[in-house]
Amino acid sequence: MLNDLPENIYSVDCMPTKAQANNKGKVLWYAKGHGWYLGWFQSPCMGGTTNWTYAPDDLNLDPDTVDTVRKAFESWIKTFPEDSFDVASTALLKLGYVAGWKRGDA
Repeated sequence: MLNDLPENIYSVDCMPTKAQANNKGKVLWYAKGHGWYLGWFQSPCMGGTTNWTYAPDDLNLDPDTVDTVRKAFESWIKTFPEDSFDVASTALLKLGYVAGWKRGDA
């Protein structure tokens, strides 16, 4: 896959400038044995870094909105047969689901 690098992947011989960084001053770096990582445009922070490319702008969006969690729970609960849980059980399951979501385990 790295043999077919797209045109927007650059060697570290040509370091990125601030104008090529995203709105937070970062680019995507590639290190052999590690893969892609996000770092400051000034210099790679991992040994074995060979390439860089543009990183998308950080939009400062909160991915864990209440609506997202609600939709995810409703989608998950529908994987069970209808009437599998009473109202109290569903409420308890939702508490556990939301707690897992907040920990990143959902």
